[in-house]
Amino acid sequence: MDINKSLLNFVTNGVVTCKQLDDFYDAYHEDKEFQGSIDLLSSIAIDMRQLKEELYASEDAKILGAKEYMQKYYPSAILLIELIPKDKRKFIH
Repeated sequence: MDINKSLLNFVTNGVVTCKQLDDFYDAYHEDKEFQGSIDLLSSIAIDMRQLKEELYASEDAKILGAKEYMQKYYPSAILLIELIPKDKRKFIH
């Protein structure tokens, strides 16, 4: 799948998981069109509810918070989120 098809899937859903962000960053961060995708990703909400459910079902639930869990399992998602201006980041909790 190319970068435009991936972005279209994100826009259609309106919500993206940390896993999807992680996979997107890993696949496309070197693509010449990647930087332009950041503006589009700014309009999409990140599903933190899904991340928390995943965390609570894991063996890490007693030792990690949501942010630490994301850093451990989805480091590329963190890199991508940091590229989105803070005032444009949207999260569903």
